[in-house]
Amino acid sequence: MSTLCKIIILLSLVLSVAAKIAAIEPVQPTKEHKIDDAQPDKLTCTFNLVTFSANYETARLSACKQRGPNHYLISTHPENTPINPSPWYGFSVQSTSKTDQTITIEIEAQNSRPRYLPKLSLDKNQWEDMAYTVENNNLLISVDIGKNEPIKYISGQEIIDNAMYDNWNQKIANTSPFTLETIGKSTQGRAINALIHTQADNTEWLYIIGRQHPPEITGAIAMLSFVETLIVKNKANQQLFERFNIFIVPNVNPDGVAAGNWRHNVNGLDLNRDWGKFTQTETRVVHEKLLDLMQDHHQLVFALDFHSTQQDIFYTMPGDYIPIKHKGMGIEKGIEKGIAPSLFVEEWLNDVKQNTVRSFTLRERPGSSPGRGVFKQFIADEYGVHAVTYEMGDNTQRELIRHVANQSAITLVDKLLATPAEQFTVN
Repeated sequence: MSTLCKIIILLSLVLSVAAKIAAIEPVQPTKEHKIDDAQPDKLTCTFNLVTFSANYETARLSACKQRGPNHYLISTHPENTPINPSPWYGFSVQSTSKTDQTITIEIEAQNSRPRYLPKLSLDKNQWEDMAYTVENNNLLISVDIGKNEPIKYISGQEIIDNAMYDNWNQKIANTSPFTLETIGKSTQGRAINALIHTQADNTEWLYIIGRQHPPEITGAIAMLSFVETLIVKNKANQQLFERFNIFIVPNVNPDGVAAGNWRHNVNGLDLNRDWGKFTQTETRVVHEKLLDLMQDHHQLVFALDFHSTQQDIFYTMPGDYIPIKHKGMGIEKGIEKGIAPSLFVEEWLNDVKQNTVRSFTLRERPGSSPGRGVFKQFIADEYGVHAVTYEMGDNTQRELIRHVANQSAITLVDKLLATPAEQFTVN
């Protein structure tokens, strides 16, 4: 064999080995930048074929690298630790090549198994579920890119961002007895908005909040549908507004929503552990507005807090729980009052069960946690009335969520109207 042939063979072997190494060794993006140094999870990464970006509200992309030909690793990191393991992710995918290709995207959550399943959109409004596999606790999905493929958005759930809340709030205010009011500012200066209904002779208050935890979209869908049911023009709703004042804060954590946080506000704290403590601007703004609205002779009668979890669960207060507000009130008679009215939630949830489709399983979970800063616990202890944490499953069908919210609202209105005012009185 000639020397030239040996050189050619040796060169071929070297190139072959190099190609194999390139296929397994991470390849860093050709361009990587953050849109804001204060937002390390809003990364944009540009490779030879594709750009990934978290340059919009609710998006989250903490790190990225190429693992091989047409294979990219996207990482999401929590805003801080310790934290509930609810890894959120969201990013856009745009081709930087005229060649049509299919790429594999591997989504890695730092120190956590996946919770939210991938969804795809071309406009951030209409979403479809994506096929996926799970390997080594990472999600793997395939996406087509190329000159004929539009920009695509991938997210752990549908997007409901601050702008969408603004539009929805205004629509409700324009078509119902509610007025829209900015009741304060978040830590980063975003508006905290409330829908408020009051009448001069009304002294009883219904209180509803949502989106304490940014990724919990199914709870947000339920809250929106619940409120939309309250403003349907019918006799029961008219009577509701004639008797009750209503205070609704649809989005308690606008900063966390914008940042795409896993759970906390921008200070790294769980807002649903801050009620009664009020160390955070968001909880303090909401509570102070309620105190401002309620006059001395007014009474809070019921409260709802909308969330998401793995299943459809209604977290309630135990039927025999004695609120802190009631401790010692009946000591002269040897009686301490429980939450008023004692059977209100039990009877309401039974009505919900009877009026929803049989395939829906309503799981009631009574429990108390004094001093932890949980909203429903704070309401029970401070006001002596029932509050419920209304949780929808992450993967519950969206039409079922709306159906349950619709029936929950209808049956709650009926239950409120059927309960005499004196039964809510705790003093």
